[in-house]
Amino acid sequence: MEVTELQVHPRVLQQGIAQAAAQRVFDTALPKIQPFREHAVHSTVGVLDWDHRLPSKQLTLRVHVLYDGEARGRFDQALQRRQEEITSRDLYPEFDVPDFAGLPADEAYDVELAGTLEIEAMRLTSPWRRDVAEEDATAAIDAVRTSTVFSDVKKQEIGRSAALGDLEAVAWTPPCESGQAAWTLDVWWLTAFDGRIGRGWSFLVDPAAEGDARVLASREFTVRAG
Repeated sequence: MEVTELQVHPRVLQQGIAQAAAQRVFDTALPKIQPFREHAVHSTVGVLDWDHRLPSKQLTLRVHVLYDGEARGRFDQALQRRQEEITSRDLYPEFDVPDFAGLPADEAYDVELAGTLEIEAMRLTSPWRRDVAEEDATAAIDAVRTSTVFSDVKKQEIGRSAALGDLEAVAWTPPCESGQAAWTLDVWWLTAFDGRIGRGWSFLVDPAAEGDARVLASREFTVRAG
């Protein structure tokens, strides 16, 4: 049975935010998280973190999905070290103390909260999201290339330079971040780049779907180099 636990940063508790309020946020966020490829989960640990400001303006709930006991052990060791570091430096309210960012997890999510503790956004922060296997990338790119939506986009970008490269599968995107029902691969098509700012199209692909239904959404994006 999956274990779920919640920790709250001392600086959050010091601002009068009750454990019960933090638990409500955690309970709301949990159902929105679907493990990658339906992987079995050993435990899920949330940490309501502070933003290094007093009073805080935007808190972050960090959710750590751990697949097995070994992953949980690594997480617990890192959490204990971070807690000890916070305790050793938490001498006066005006002293800055560390947050809980970067703890090890199989899947790590940041849940951005409004001042009322309502969820504003969720995003996967695990670096592996950009590690796309060649067979997955090839299938996703093929899905976009043969789609009706890509055909329509190309008609809008007739003057695009071939030097900008081909379609590229850049990252996995979880449902809680994309708003889609399933995990998707984000495929980019760059249409302009001036050395600093790039512009292009993003296509979300569901690898489990078929035909044109594989491309679930498309949007324009702007990205800054570096």
